[in-house]
Amino acid sequence: MKTKRFLAVVLAAAALMTAGLTACGDSSSSGSDSAASQSAGESSKSAAEVADALKNGVEFKDSLNEPDKNIIEKLYGLSEDMYKEGKLYIGSGGATAEEIACFTANDADGAAKIKEAYEKRVEDLKKTFENYVPEEMDKLNDPVIVTKGNSVYMCLSNDNAKAKEIIG
Repeated sequence: MKTKRFLAVVLAAAALMTAGLTACGDSSSSGSDSAASQSAGESSKSAAEVADALKNGVEFKDSLNEPDKNIIEKLYGLSEDMYKEGKLYIGSGGATAEEIACFTANDADGAAKIKEAYEKRVEDLKKTFENYVPEEMDKLNDPVIVTKGNSVYMCLSNDNAKAKEIIG
């Protein structure tokens, strides 16, 4: 019963996000190509720049969109006071588990909490997709989650090698 309720909430949230994002254009395409073409080893990139580089440099089946900030707290439990900056991209259709989350915490403890939030999000997605779209379990069973200093990066895709290369 709990799983069915969770699935209903996730599907309703996906539907709302899809409806809310239909009016949003992809304003990041003009300037973000340079972020994707920058060398992967640069440590001066912000978490948001890494998220953009992942979005543009990794091939995704779904169209990824940036949701409203309040969705970050709903999906990850991260309030704005827990991080300095960051960006989230989620699949627009809800049919894939493709997702990018890149945030820089205020300190090391915050980074640990963000990593825990990513791990919990992956577990929640596993519960949703194991019966809904079982072929998505490959990416959920092997997520890319990387901590570098106070920044924590997550990419759920079918190309972990490329995601790790971009994160550096």
